[in-house]
Amino acid sequence: MSQPVPAAPRLTITPEAASRLKAESDFTSAVLSVRHLLGCGGTGFRISVEEYAPDEGHAFEASGIPVVMDELSYRRLEGAVLGVDPDPAGEGYRLEHPNAVLTTFC
Repeated sequence: MSQPVPAAPRLTITPEAASRLKAESDFTSAVLSVRHLLGCGGTGFRISVEEYAPDEGHAFEASGIPVVMDELSYRRLEGAVLGVDPDPAGEGYRLEHPNAVLTTFC
């Protein structure tokens, strides 16, 4: 009888991104918040550090960082990886996930 394949973690934070996040924020009370957004031309995700954990959402830990995701993010981001954006003109971090699609924003 074969064993079930474990689900991919909802979010993996690379060691480099985790180190940078921990240097930028105090996670003794703060959390990394991941929220789904609808916007002009598509959907996306906002990742931010919040001083206090939201009352709603799925809470877990990734690379020693407390994370809270809203329901839609939690369902859509299984297997996502948060890393440091290698592009110096980028936002600082890059979220790569298996359900990403190319969209155009206005």
